[in-house]
Amino acid sequence: MSTFNARITMPAEAKAGEIIEIRVLVRHPMDRGGQVDAEGRIVPRKILNRLTVTYAGEPVFRFDMHTGISANPFVSFTTRAVETGDLLFEWREDGGVVFTRTARLVVT
Repeated sequence: MSTFNARITMPAEAKAGEIIEIRVLVRHPMDRGGQVDAEGRIVPRKILNRLTVTYAGEPVFRFDMHTGISANPFVSFTTRAVETGDLLFEWREDGGVVFTRTARLVVT
């Protein structure tokens, strides 16, 4: 996969202690593999197998994915606004490829 497209939706600002919702949609075929391609080779499995999110240096969300997850997975979770900082989103794909995105949360 040459490009990685993730849409992260969350508030830009929150009050200290407020619970915020974070929604993540990623474009990925989540290919379960095992099929035979036009040249007769078996297509290897290629899925995102884990999403981890850290905020203020602490892990706040982890999602392990398997072949039963549909293409273009969508997840939603909540966390508490504790301090201004970046949320780091990290997706791991079969084969060791890692995709990352960040989103800034300003806490007032």
